[in-house]
Amino acid sequence: MYGFGDDRNPANDTVNVMEEILVEFIADVCQTAGGPQRKTRLSIEDLRRALSRLADAKKLARMEELLFMQEDIKRARAQFEESDITQSKEY
Repeated sequence: MYGFGDDRNPANDTVNVMEEILVEFIADVCQTAGGPQRKTRLSIEDLRRALSRLADAKKLARMEELLFMQEDIKRARAQFEESDITQSKEY
């Protein structure tokens, strides 16, 4: 919770309230994403649909950014592993 000049050691009550709010938000998004079928597994498309409301535009944009970064990291790791294999064959 440390950021924007906040206390490095927040009060336990503050941490508990933030945790409660976050858990409730995640549960609400998952219920919305599951739809009336109440799926047991959610897909990325389900989450996109749940966050597609205008009020959640920033959250959707952040999710898209994180998904892009995840793919970017996967590509970088694959290139790194590929270069390791190439280098080990040269020796």
